[in-house]
Amino acid sequence: MNTLLIILKIFPVVLQAVRAVEEAIPLPGQGQKKLDLVLAILKQAYDASTELQSFSWDKLVAVVVPMIASVVGLFNELGLFQKSAQPKTA
Repeated sequence: MNTLLIILKIFPVVLQAVRAVEEAIPLPGQGQKKLDLVLAILKQAYDASTELQSFSWDKLVAVVVPMIASVVGLFNELGLFQKSAQPKTA
């Protein structure tokens, strides 16, 4: 039950981190770099939190990465992420 409560507490943080990274880097095809940035942000929060360290970083990542994928998938499906213009080729 404690794990579920922690996951529910971090969901808004994950949601905001995903939105902030997408707004800062609205480039298509950069999903892995964006994911790495979100995970780096979460790692800093994890390192600073005593509550989150009740379970391992690897366990947190195993929960958060699918959560991020679900958020990104839904936002893409709903058109909430702005698509940047594709570079023109000559």
